[in-house]
Amino acid sequence: MIEGTKILLVDDNSEIVDILTDFLSMNGCIIYKASTGREALDVLGRAEIEIVILDIRLPDISGISLLDTIKVKNPTVGVIMITGYHDPNLIVEAMKKGASDFLIKPFEFDKLILVMMRVVRERSLLVEKQNILDSLEDKKKIELLNRELQKKIQELTTMYHISNRFNSLNILDDVYEKMIRIINEILDVKSCGYYIVDTEKNELMLYKELAAGNGDFNPKRLTISKGLLEEAFSPRRYHIEGEKAFLPLLIKGEYIGFVAVSGKGLKGRNKGNFSDSDLFFLRLITEKASTQIENRMLYESLFEGVLHTLTSLIIAINRRDSYTEDHCKRVAQMSLALGERLGLTGYEKDVLRVVGPIHDVGKVGIPDAILLKPGGLTEEEYGIIKAHSLYGEDIMNKFEILSNEARIIRHHHERFDGTGYPDGLSGEDIPSCSRVIAICDTYDAMATSRPYRNALTRREVIAEIMRCKGGQLDPAMADCFVEMVNDETRWDGR
Repeated sequence: MIEGTKILLVDDNSEIVDILTDFLSMNGCIIYKASTGREALDVLGRAEIEIVILDIRLPDISGISLLDTIKVKNPTVGVIMITGYHDPNLIVEAMKKGASDFLIKPFEFDKLILVMMRVVRERSLLVEKQNILDSLEDKKKIELLNRELQKKIQELTTMYHISNRFNSLNILDDVYEKMIRIINEILDVKSCGYYIVDTEKNELMLYKELAAGNGDFNPKRLTISKGLLEEAFSPRRYHIEGEKAFLPLLIKGEYIGFVAVSGKGLKGRNKGNFSDSDLFFLRLITEKASTQIENRMLYESLFEGVLHTLTSLIIAINRRDSYTEDHCKRVAQMSLALGERLGLTGYEKDVLRVVGPIHDVGKVGIPDAILLKPGGLTEEEYGIIKAHSLYGEDIMNKFEILSNEARIIRHHHERFDGTGYPDGLSGEDIPSCSRVIAICDTYDAMATSRPYRNALTRREVIAEIMRCKGGQLDPAMADCFVEMVNDETRWDGR
């Protein structure tokens, strides 16, 4: 671990220095501080510093220049660069000059600890190498140590790369596909597939695969051997059969499937000849994938709970105004159909599935006397009605995972020409899902009878939609919507 490590914090932001000091002190580190490059050099001259956490922007000297000076004076000192600005050129330059890692503010303490552990381990090897170089007692030992150091650095770099690849996944990425792609990138295997378990037939069924372009593909089904299941729960967490290695994906102690990896192809090994390093990386990748899948299961469970809460609110609105229930259902159906025609992304269509049925959830905050008024509204009453989009956004923002859906609800009454509410957005500044809902909302409002007016005919509604193109409604979406209504009879008789 990092207990007892002597660390120099170099940053002119006292708040950051104080936070890092408290955190690292709690982890047993000995802390030195400097707010300028000159102060840092003074501390380095009188204390045996092991690791420097160095801001790239200092008031008297650049962090890159100070890094260069530190490495020249003592190459065994580990230097972790930190900055609030993401500049790939600076990262490359820092790494070339010997920085051990580069963190972008704000960074998580867990990530800092992992980096610190890696740097401490790397530094111990550098110190050992430096001691041997200083003594010049054994040239062969120096060469061996250097090879071992390079191997360890390569392993650490690979581990860092694997972690970054998984950490960069978003909720829409296919974890299984990404997992087998990462395996192929890291190990250069002949083929890799992910299998789910068919317990009735005692077989593995291929779910995702990736071949290396040499004609080696994964069989669609594999018989489950006794050894496979036994070793899935053993400490080694892998099973070798012929040229294939099998590794389980485990969630809460239960396997959900297996990765099957065919022997190494382009790295000079015989088929099935997996090294300890290969198996270590395979285990790391499958463990990372298992964590990602478990997190998504938790996310989906939380998401279902949120939707249940919002559904309860909609039921409360429906008991006050039965029109809202049927209206929201129809708008949701039309919005999804229009989104399909427009070629919206899968994520956008998922947003419409959530927002469509609850786009008027903010009406829960409108008084009955206004919401249920059978006649026309006064200007003041209309102003209160318009606030329902803001109420809806506020309700949705109570759930952090629905922040984008909250934004869609806020803007579903904006107009394409910028004269809508609440923010007067125009054109493509209005979210695409909000523009879709606006068209379907407008159509259903005109095509449905209310106590204070009769429904317009289908022809009248379409004519009004076309008249509103470029004003209230997105013209391209309006054209597509009219084509959809003309093509599909299910939207008739509204």
